[in-house]
Amino acid sequence: MKKLPFYLNDSLVPFYRVVLVLAFLLSFSSMLVGAGFTIVTYISSELSFSASLYQGFILFLKGAALSALLGFTGFLAFWKRHQIMYENCQDSHKQSDCNKIGFFTFA
Repeated sequence: MKKLPFYLNDSLVPFYRVVLVLAFLLSFSSMLVGAGFTIVTYISSELSFSASLYQGFILFLKGAALSALLGFTGFLAFWKRHQIMYENCQDSHKQSDCNKIGFFTFA
């Protein structure tokens, strides 16, 4: 059986879940902040609407890039962990290893 690396340990799974939730919330909030910043900048300054829209879009892109990076990291950890557990299931042929990942053999 292959051993899981330390960064895929069961104790760090809640951390990866929190990272994925924060990535989702950050992506949603970056849309709202970008739109709000566009409106506030347009109203409070003498910039044209297109200039304000550009600044709001740049702010949105920064938040979207950060949330994509966080989401990719969290998803990659879950995916790698699942792959290793699936290989353990295939190598050991024990029902308990396969039940951990929800893979059942009926033969």
